[in-house]
Amino acid sequence: MKTRSERYKNEHRAQGFMSWMFSGLLGLALVLFVLFVWFSPVYVADASMAPTLREGDTIFYDRLYRHFHEFQRGDMVVFRDPDTQELLIKRVVALGGETIEAKDGVLIIDGKYGLDEARYNPTAPLDIPRISVPEGEVFVLSDDRNYGEDSRRETIDCLGPEEIVGLVRVRLRDFTVFRR
Repeated sequence: MKTRSERYKNEHRAQGFMSWMFSGLLGLALVLFVLFVWFSPVYVADASMAPTLREGDTIFYDRLYRHFHEFQRGDMVVFRDPDTQELLIKRVVALGGETIEAKDGVLIIDGKYGLDEARYNPTAPLDIPRISVPEGEVFVLSDDRNYGEDSRRETIDCLGPEEIVGLVRVRLRDFTVFRR
């Protein structure tokens, strides 16, 4: 027959084990939520965002951001190509209600010069005819302006928040965290 202290010790041991199991499962669930629901990994398949992102980089994008915040100029966003359904990564350069154009490599937003495009592609001057970005949408460009798989293409055009799947947050190559 077990003494009272031996029974207490066995019960306490069982409770401790269950507590550790619960904590471990809760931790695993939290990690899985963060990695596969909140953030998602994407492999960068081309050099359209060079020099910021290189071909072969892996990034994590925030899938919940679009539900709680508006995108800002300079954000790198992830969206699906309407033709191929591949994920594309581009930079927001103009917001809803703004007018954008580019002449001789200089981006002009609402008639104001000053966004120099030379750092993105100094060899090929960017020219974009005047475009009005509809309210609630954004105009995106590749960092390497030679790539036309962005808002300059008719099938992509300006993007609404429902078309954007997330905001780029982390680059794994050197663990760069992109902040506002």
